[in-house]
Amino acid sequence: MDGLNGVPWLQAMARVFHQAGAPLYAVGGAVRNPLMGLPVSDVDVCGPARPEEVLAFCQGTPVQARARAAHFGTVELFAADGTGARHMAEYTTFREDSYRTGHRPERVRFAQSLEVDALRRDFSVNALYRALTPEGAEAVEDPTGGLEHLQRRVLHTVTPNPDRVLGEDGLRILRAARFRAELALTPTPELAQSLRRNAPLLKDIAPERMRDELEKTLLADVRYPGVGDGRAGLRLMAQCGAWALVTGGAAWDEAAVEALGCDKTLPGRAALLFHASGPGQAARVLTALRFSSREARRAEALAQALRAVREGGLDRFEAARMGREAMVFAQNACRALRDALALARAQALLSDLEGAPASLKELAVDGDDLMPVLAQCGLPARRMGRLLETLWRRAVLGETPNERSALLRDARRLAKEESAHGQ
Repeated sequence: MDGLNGVPWLQAMARVFHQAGAPLYAVGGAVRNPLMGLPVSDVDVCGPARPEEVLAFCQGTPVQARARAAHFGTVELFAADGTGARHMAEYTTFREDSYRTGHRPERVRFAQSLEVDALRRDFSVNALYRALTPEGAEAVEDPTGGLEHLQRRVLHTVTPNPDRVLGEDGLRILRAARFRAELALTPTPELAQSLRRNAPLLKDIAPERMRDELEKTLLADVRYPGVGDGRAGLRLMAQCGAWALVTGGAAWDEAAVEALGCDKTLPGRAALLFHASGPGQAARVLTALRFSSREARRAEALAQALRAVREGGLDRFEAARMGREAMVFAQNACRALRDALALARAQALLSDLEGAPASLKELAVDGDDLMPVLAQCGLPARRMGRLLETLWRRAVLGETPNERSALLRDARRLAKEESAHGQ
């Protein structure tokens, strides 16, 4: 199976279009990826049929059609496979686009040929088509030279003049970086020069759109193991001037980029890239790009742990509060950064934390145990948090065994001292 043949739900869609006398084509990654030996994730399809026609001839068939952006010719198609699982392909009517704002089409005009449709796309390797029939997919149709570019492992736009293509949508600059990362395609000299000329167009791109491309670039090797390399895409962003525009002027850290493979998560990689820029930088960049608050907080926590280890002076309890996972991240990052001194610090801290309570949940006493202690000493319940943290600190530092009897003994002594001091 080459990604398009032998797929029951895709054949069901092709059958419905065939019965209606409407051609149906797969386009983009669904055609390109199998040629490169890569898996197919999303399937985009297209054809000359207009949205209202697709909605009409899918009625009463196994294929459900739902309009998503009919003015752009987009319809979502749903069909089930042999197991009953539903799959979706995004259908778009052949069209040509007119731009005015530089990042989204102002007007579209529906077309009848894929040759016209191909010219409104970005890169030639995205303008590869295969007609879909009930029997399977037919030969690749290549109106803009994408097959030759794939063979040469280069990236170029659908027209010889890349300025026109990039000028229509500045986000295509980041898409070039993403394809460099995911597919290991090298921009042609003409495209590389055009990327530099057009990088300022990114100022007009919505943060959410830049976020999506940056995330795919960062995680290219996770999506396409053995082929993808996020470092290559990030370096292209830096070379063309896009990095500063996307990150709000964050400094470029080549050592961090080189070390990127030590962590496979978005927060971990963001922490690596921005930790050296100072406190709060990782969170600021991710928040500005509309990443989730959870991802921003996690990236900042990991960046803080890495900075603390590299700067020194972090004690065992501070490491425990940051969390063992953060310390393991710092250790792996220091190794990848070839910071031998910081690596030794991280390893020592992790060794010291072995057997120590990693959090209040691992402490041998809890609030229910300590409530009678506070009551006996006449202390209010609001002192509970401070008492628990003091006991946790003592257990982590080895000053008190993490045993219930020892901790309760310490708790009574501490509570009596506080009560006496208060009196």
